[in-house]
Amino acid sequence: MKAMAAVVSMILLAAACGDEGGASDTVKLFAEYLADSSYQEAWGLITPESRAMFDSTASVLHKFGWLEAREAVVKFMGEMTREEFEELTGEDIFCRMVINAPETRELSTSVKSVSFPDSSVAVVVMKTREGLQEIIVRKYNGEWLVDLTNLSPPVRGEVR
Repeated sequence: MKAMAAVVSMILLAAACGDEGGASDTVKLFAEYLADSSYQEAWGLITPESRAMFDSTASVLHKFGWLEAREAVVKFMGEMTREEFEELTGEDIFCRMVINAPETRELSTSVKSVSFPDSSVAVVVMKTREGLQEIIVRKYNGEWLVDLTNLSPPVRGEVR
């Protein structure tokens, strides 16, 4: 009986480690894609809710129109023509915002810890120059994806 319990424990531990590696590997790959200017690939690693947030932003901007939205658009996404604005998608917003914010291409790939509030959610804590950064990662169809809907700045302080 003890031997069976040991085998089950090893299987569960191996499964948990695989999930931990998958969740943290997704965050590291996301940061690497941004560093390499592979923005479309990074877009492919974010959750459907995150994509919907960017798509919704595109819809709202279109409703405001070019004249009313231009100043904010240029501030956050850089210069663009009216024609580019009219074709703007959520993915375009994501890519343009990353291009316009050089610090996003210098994200940390140093994992401090990974925890699992449940089987489909992981919290990956990254070490950054500014402090610890919590990244929520969610599992969809067996694949870990980065959730940007509740992303907050790193907690300032000592990084251990």
